[in-house]
Amino acid sequence: NLFKPLNLNGLRLKNRITMAPLYLGYAAEGGKISPLLLYHYKLMAQSGAAMIMVENASIAPGGCGSPRTIRCDHNRFIPGLARLAATIKDQKSLAGLQINHAGRFAHVADPVAPSPVAAFNRTPRALIRKEITTIAKQFAKAASRVKQAGFDLVELHGGTGYLLAQFVSPRTNRRTDGYGGELAHRLQFPLEVLKRVKDAVGDFPVGYRFLAEEWLPGGLKLEEPL
Repeated sequence: NLFKPLNLNGLRLKNRITMAPLYLGYAAEGGKISPLLLYHYKLMAQSGAAMIMVENASIAPGGCGSPRTIRCDHNRFIPGLARLAATIKDQKSLAGLQINHAGRFAHVADPVAPSPVAAFNRTPRALIRKEITTIAKQFAKAASRVKQAGFDLVELHGGTGYLLAQFVSPRTNRRTDGYGGELAHRLQFPLEVLKRVKDAVGDFPVGYRFLAEEWLPGGLKLEEPL
């Protein structure tokens, strides 16, 4: 069955093998698509995998995990992203792009998060409700750019401790408003992001990488999301 085609949410995969996103740090200055990125993903697509999911692209300048993170926060990045999508699809693989906000791990002077929980000797600033809404809109706009650039699907990065995961985790979300407390409330922001993204892209396929077990004291445990 591994090498049989699969129809999934309107996508036809030539087999059941996909490449998961992995941050490389190959982006050019300013988060642009570099020749090295194009070479790498062309090579990955030549592997025969049915789908290549490109590493996280930032949805906001303040959400970049590093200076070498791909960016998707402005229309000026669409031409480069389009070249990347075409490079993968030319090798007969589906092309996906993961979009992300790094939250407290952002490479900026004033990182933000659900709550002021320190990470690597820095304490992020807690987001106010207006900012939460702004970031949800930024996710939706970035997803629209992914679609416009010619990718086959977009994935929301809710894993590896970034902003969406920070809201779900009881370890990093200590809010007392509607976005904190019990799991249903901690899921509120990711669900709002997902709805705005779906409204923005229509029937375009949307995936979600979900961190179900943090393996950290006070963190999310597998039993809770199940």
